[in-house]
Amino acid sequence: MKHFRLSVLVFAAVVAAACAPAGAGPAEPGPATPVGALRAELEAIFADPAFHNAHWGVMVQSLETGEMIYRQNAEKLFMPASNNKLLTAAVVLARLGPDYRYRTLVATNGSVDEDGVLTGDLVVVGGGDPAISERFYEDDTAAPFRDWADSLRALGVTRIAGDIVGDDNLYDDVHLGPGWSWDYLDDYYAAEIGALLYNEGVVTYKIMPGDSAGAPAEVIALPPTEYLSVDFDVVTVADSSIHFPERGPLPGTVVRSERSPFSNQARIWGSIWTGRDTVTRYIAAHNPTLFFVSVLKEILEGEGIEIAGLPIDIDSLAAESQTDSLAPLFVHESPLLSEIVIPFLKRSQNQIGEMLLRHVGAEDSDDGSVRAGRSAVEATLSGWGITESSYIYVDGSGLSRYNYLSPDAVVRLLRVMYRRPEFDAFYEALPIAGVDGTIDSRMRGTRAEDNARAKTGYIANSRALSGYVTTLDGEVLAFSMIANNFDESIDAAEYLQDLAVERLANFTRR
Repeated sequence: MKHFRLSVLVFAAVVAAACAPAGAGPAEPGPATPVGALRAELEAIFADPAFHNAHWGVMVQSLETGEMIYRQNAEKLFMPASNNKLLTAAVVLARLGPDYRYRTLVATNGSVDEDGVLTGDLVVVGGGDPAISERFYEDDTAAPFRDWADSLRALGVTRIAGDIVGDDNLYDDVHLGPGWSWDYLDDYYAAEIGALLYNEGVVTYKIMPGDSAGAPAEVIALPPTEYLSVDFDVVTVADSSIHFPERGPLPGTVVRSERSPFSNQARIWGSIWTGRDTVTRYIAAHNPTLFFVSVLKEILEGEGIEIAGLPIDIDSLAAESQTDSLAPLFVHESPLLSEIVIPFLKRSQNQIGEMLLRHVGAEDSDDGSVRAGRSAVEATLSGWGITESSYIYVDGSGLSRYNYLSPDAVVRLLRVMYRRPEFDAFYEALPIAGVDGTIDSRMRGTRAEDNARAKTGYIANSRALSGYVTTLDGEVLAFSMIANNFDESIDAAEYLQDLAVERLANFTRR
């Protein structure tokens, strides 16, 4: 890995400039002023020679006075990665409100007879809820559907004579984001989404060593479903490293996973050392609607409700029979939107973002598509004075490499949200430096710790950090720092971003 450091000569120049006597000059604060010294230091940080072939876009503005503290390429477009989530979260909170709840209807085209038999199908009408997941049920994947079993028993249902039908028609059937790469479609962060989404579209595999070297490893699937067909071939090894004559020692624990594109055939293979505790691997499921109703059927049966039929995606039924004469049984309500955006921003959960984007389209025009959602986002941003030339918004999560943002657009968004009634929900969902989320290990032991609230963004050759930080004077600053096209390590980009945010946290006008 290449070494990186702030140039001693550049840093010496910064110190000299900060100490130079004041004189006649432009209206911009000179180096002898506190703001001038800060600008010189930030200039030196982002001029680090390790990034000589890269592009930095930076903007820092006071939210108290409106003063522009620093800008570099602020109007130019950069690939933002998950900084795109800032736009999605802000617009959805503004349009739906922090107290919004999603509603999933559980209904039937039959009735419950005196023997407890549901004579028709159990139909689940998706409301776009991204929170039917272990993340919102204390890591218990079965909990939401066990609650549904309780609701069915309370209605007297002991047997379902028909099928379990998933109605995902609130959204269109484009289950991936625009520009998503085939390289990662089997990974958890690129799981398919739809109006019915269970457990963020993912099965988790906990892999533990067997009793002795040579024994097969043990595996637990969460949820314990047969929806994915997994060829499991992980062997237990006695040494923490395995020696290959041509390659030397390799770690004894090397567990890989993959799923064939647009199928549910997968495999997990490799080795795990006897002294290792647990290795976790995630595999995304194909067809989120069928995954939803398949696991629902398995859990209902595990709770003692007999089901005669099959799990069915409504798209496989004849159009005239899809939603005929549905009688509501009960409604599942999501947590508040303000709670849902917390893992979206703090943990940078992509599927939540794609659901939010489609949902504002469905709420705005009854069209649960990326196109409709994008129109709603663009209309909102335009109303906030964020011009179309300052961004290219393509998906809700930032996973697409087709997204582009200027630091100016990001800071304008942060400034608008700072004064909106939804700010508390937005601010509380941002990762906190040195405390939680995707920056829980960054800026520890500095004034930025438990102070800066910022969203990260990472995609190959792009690293972003944007948010809020409070200075020594109690002045709130909004900032956006995006690096593109670098060949250094991610740690190098983070080092420079953290150094800049720490400097902002220590800034004083006194």
